[in-house]
Amino acid sequence: MRSRSTEATKPLPGTLVGRVAGVAVLAAVVGGLCAALVAVALAEIEVWRAEDRRLGDEAAEIAAEIQGLEGAALVALVEEERQELEPAGIRFSVHRDGAFMGGDPQLPIFEVGCSTQRGPHAMRACVATQGRWSCVVAADELPTLGLGMMGAIVLGAVVIAALIGALASRWLAGWAVGPLMRLEDRLGDAPMDEAVELGVDEGVREIDALRRTLRALLDRRAEALRAARLFAAGAAHELRTPLTSLSGELELLAEEPLPEAALTRIAGLRAVTARIGKLVERLLVLARVGASVAMRHDAVELSEVIEGIESRLSDEERLRWRFTLGSASTVRGDESLLTVLCENLVQNAFHYAPSGLVCVALVETSGRVVFDVVDEGPGIPMAERSRLFEPFQRGVSAVPGEGLGLALVAQIARAHGGEASFVASARGTHVRVTLPCWAPRAPAPVSEPTPR
Repeated sequence: MRSRSTEATKPLPGTLVGRVAGVAVLAAVVGGLCAALVAVALAEIEVWRAEDRRLGDEAAEIAAEIQGLEGAALVALVEEERQELEPAGIRFSVHRDGAFMGGDPQLPIFEVGCSTQRGPHAMRACVATQGRWSCVVAADELPTLGLGMMGAIVLGAVVIAALIGALASRWLAGWAVGPLMRLEDRLGDAPMDEAVELGVDEGVREIDALRRTLRALLDRRAEALRAARLFAAGAAHELRTPLTSLSGELELLAEEPLPEAALTRIAGLRAVTARIGKLVERLLVLARVGASVAMRHDAVELSEVIEGIESRLSDEERLRWRFTLGSASTVRGDESLLTVLCENLVQNAFHYAPSGLVCVALVETSGRVVFDVVDEGPGIPMAERSRLFEPFQRGVSAVPGEGLGLALVAQIARAHGGEASFVASARGTHVRVTLPCWAPRAPAPVSEPTPR
């Protein structure tokens, strides 16, 4: 049972571009939120400054107007100002030499300038003086943008940042991981059995380091494959001569007048020798294909290759054989290798399906030649199929084999720009090989003679 911590740390699926784009959008949203908060703070400061200017100007104006006024004239001016300012939530009081002369008697005396009174009756007040007179002007409410305005600013900034981030993130993410994607393309398109050109360094430290590491790894892999192929080819060549001699000696020995038991054993030895000989030949073909030996690129008619295989079938195999030709099936490639491919698939079908039909079909579709081989044998479990195109891999079937037939098929198909795969079938085994159709190559341009 997995622990919660393991599940929590399990990486989320997705592409690197998607992750970088997601991070970019998140960064844009966070940046927009921070910018909005800063904007709200600056706007709040500006609101306070504007309120201070308004209250200060009002206090200075009243202080100037009351200069020299006494008695009824002073009372009239104070009443006029009160009626004007009270609807706006502004109160004021005037003082001479510190003594209250009019206005709101409950308004406290503040220091010159603008200040804030906190508490149950919070207010913002500004004091202006002129000669012996001073005027206090106060707003009953503290200046603020208000929660609605603040929320609108923050929400608008976040939405705009998210939209900009969403629009730009994909392009930015593609640009950021572009070197890695180009490296991936070079690796993905490279043939398995050829040297891989990873390109030159692009000035991105991490990607260039990865490119150098991959280049070293691929060089070591190529060297190991080269050594393995040389060993396989060398061993096969060394075995071919003694096997030929042994096969000839056993054939001569079988013609001698020997007891029945001895002849039976000799027949068994000849069968084993033939199997080893086939294994040697397959190893040689596998080494040839794996080493990317220069292949011919002729126009090969696969239907003729299949007909040649059909002509070599035994009488019992002919009774089980069904061949369907849907359309022209010409491909470009090496006829000898393509013959090995077709023979291996057909032999596998007869070998692992000792009864029932073996159906072969050729058809051209969408610029590809499709070669299907279907038998009515026991079939291959899904769990085993992925590894059976690798050398020396065999299924759990009790039928003996070397595990090279399908590996040869896959190698030859790849060398011709195609692929081999299993196709789901209700009964038996269905193997499909797809190859590019043959197309005439464009002739090399002929240069015009230069006039003299």
